[in-house]
Amino acid sequence: MRIAGSTLVAIMLLAGAGAALADAPAKSNEQLLAQALQTSMAEVELGKLAQKNAQSTGVNALGARLQRDHGRIVKVLKAFSKDKGMVMPASLESSDAAQIQALSVKSGADFDSAYIGQMVSNHEEALVLFTTLSECSDPQISQLAKSALPILREDQRLAGSYEKLSPVETLPAVALQ
Repeated sequence: MRIAGSTLVAIMLLAGAGAALADAPAKSNEQLLAQALQTSMAEVELGKLAQKNAQSTGVNALGARLQRDHGRIVKVLKAFSKDKGMVMPASLESSDAAQIQALSVKSGADFDSAYIGQMVSNHEEALVLFTTLSECSDPQISQLAKSALPILREDQRLAGSYEKLSPVETLPAVALQ
């Protein structure tokens, strides 16, 4: 009986922990919007870095494209949040700054490889985030996210196609513009 009693206590504790997790508040639309802004602000900075440190003209062009695309997203998100009276971050999160710092010490082929891998990963995360926003209850936020999704999908596709190339191959810069 002692084992059964302690098992019952463990089950009750686990059930209580599960209920506490289920009761944990989901991120608000404003928090998700702030995260989307942070993500795009980081991509702008990483795009600038690619234009400075890349060896390949294709990676350089991808950096320019991502800087442009995410710069537009940043502009729209900032204007929207200002109109709604939302307070948005003005600077990068420490994890984004660390990512930029880690890439900034690389150059040439080492940079190209690390940058492309990071862009594939970052865009997978951005697509999840913007998809979540596109399904939110606020129709304006949903529409903003939906309008960004095709751009993010294309940027991910381009980064992914570059990732599949060997180090000596390169995408033509024209294909990325």
